[in-house]
Amino acid sequence: MKSVRFAVIVISVVTLFLLAGCGGGEELPAQPEVARQVKLLTVGGMTGGSEVSFPGRVAAGEQVDLAFRVGGPLIELPVQEGEKVSKGQVVAKIDPRDFRIKVNSAQATYDKAEADIERLAALYEKDAASKAQLDQARASRDVTRATLDDARADLSDTRLRAPFAAHVGEKFIENFQDVQAKQPVLSLVGIDTIEIQVDLPESIIARLRTQRTENAKAFAKFDAAPGQEFPLELTEMATQADPLTQTYQATLVMPQPDGVNILPGMTAEVIGRVPVSEGDDAPIIVPAVAVAAGDAGSAFVWVVDSDAMTVSRRDVTTGDLVGSDQIELTDGLGAGETIAISAVSRLREGMTIRKLEN
Repeated sequence: MKSVRFAVIVISVVTLFLLAGCGGGEELPAQPEVARQVKLLTVGGMTGGSEVSFPGRVAAGEQVDLAFRVGGPLIELPVQEGEKVSKGQVVAKIDPRDFRIKVNSAQATYDKAEADIERLAALYEKDAASKAQLDQARASRDVTRATLDDARADLSDTRLRAPFAAHVGEKFIENFQDVQAKQPVLSLVGIDTIEIQVDLPESIIARLRTQRTENAKAFAKFDAAPGQEFPLELTEMATQADPLTQTYQATLVMPQPDGVNILPGMTAEVIGRVPVSEGDDAPIIVPAVAVAAGDAGSAFVWVVDSDAMTVSRRDVTTGDLVGSDQIELTDGLGAGETIAISAVSRLREGMTIRKLEN
């Protein structure tokens, strides 16, 4: 029995060795590495410049609160908020009856003063009146003329007119209310130009002040006009930073576009494009997602060899955040180099990649 068991064991062992020998005679071929698709960015863009974007807000290019110079009951308020009005158009009217009475009274007083002068002048020619009496009559006439002019101006001021072509922004009172002199009645918002205010970080301000930016251009995008860009012109730049945000407010203007209703309070995307030549030492602006965190607080990007289509790690020095999704690099990367801007956490040194088209 023992010999039978021993034989079974020997056969089993031999069989295992034979099976192992048959199975291990040839190695399976290694599977080729599949190139990972990655979005790429050539620093500085196709024109060799950098592009940054910031959220902006629309403000009225010209805005004014209108008020009467005189008071009284409002009898006409024919405009609505948002309505377009032309220069000189009547936008509100006060009851003019009391002012018309004052004009008539002042006119009568003035006419009497003129008649008194004519009478005294005739008497003066006959030595029946003194020169002092005639001079006094003329002085009284001048006073009544000033009173008449004031009364006429007050009557004219019962009509409130638009000083320029505009949209009605807001109405502060309702029709048939009593209005006090200098009490705001409504606001007008100019329609010829649009102002856009944007808060810029210190790094951008430094570039504007110290580098060649004569070819820099700014554009605005609006949700109300998808796919369109509108050129902007810089008109004002704050000289002091906001104490809370440490940003500088810039004001840019643009003409009111045809066919697009852009109103104060709307949001805008302000895009700045600044050309950067290879010799410039300006900070490079890249998407924040392209920068990965290294050890001990370091940062790096994946630089692409455009010929071999492989990536290599490059340590960089980061600066300020730009807008909500970009960051400046002050060292480690130059204009014209290409970096990966997607899947950065899945890349490794020397990995082969393919460009992922947007």
